[in-house]
Amino acid sequence: MTGLATTPRSGADTFARYAMIACAFVSPLTILAGLLLSPIQATAEGQAYVQALVDHAGSYPTAAWLAALGALTIIPALLAVSKVARAGRPVLGLVGTILAFSLAVPISTDSDDLIYAAHKAGLDVPTITRIEQVYVDGLPTSPLGLLWFAAMLGLLLLGLAALLGRTAPAWAAIALVVAPVLVPLPWILGLSTLLAAVPWAIMVVGMGGVALSLLKQPVR
Repeated sequence: MTGLATTPRSGADTFARYAMIACAFVSPLTILAGLLLSPIQATAEGQAYVQALVDHAGSYPTAAWLAALGALTIIPALLAVSKVARAGRPVLGLVGTILAFSLAVPISTDSDDLIYAAHKAGLDVPTITRIEQVYVDGLPTSPLGLLWFAAMLGLLLLGLAALLGRTAPAWAAIALVVAPVLVPLPWILGLSTLLAAVPWAIMVVGMGGVALSLLKQPVR
């Protein structure tokens, strides 16, 4: 690998780097855990999904706390991966960073929050389904949902920058290239929740593995 010579650093710098690396593992791991623990088919859509979530509303608090932890750790996670990627391919890494940070943009609350709150308010499933559909597709900001795909492209570019720049182990960089391509497929094809979890397991390996190389970067 290039550009990652080890140099002495302060205790605060070392702590910050370990914390960022930990976040690079934890953030995608929260999504993986949420999928594995989910009692419903996460890839379902429309009334079928709303009905399933309502039927298993008791499991929602766990999912909500995992989502909160993921949101809390995503920015330092992306900073860690970005720093490694940009060390070898600055321009490609910067473009990837800008796109990947779409994951951290608080565009709106999660639609699951809306479904859960509407259920708690006593609304029936057909009504909740109509509200959820408007919430997802009918708001002025709904097109911003496409930023999620931009974020996946950004992660792919970060993996590619780390691979081409040789600033991270090839296995980690390749995992970070492959995972974002696989993540949308289970939803597009309507596959099982277990299969939806597989790309996120690869994402944990990719983001965490790339971020580990942060420990070898020189102090700047």
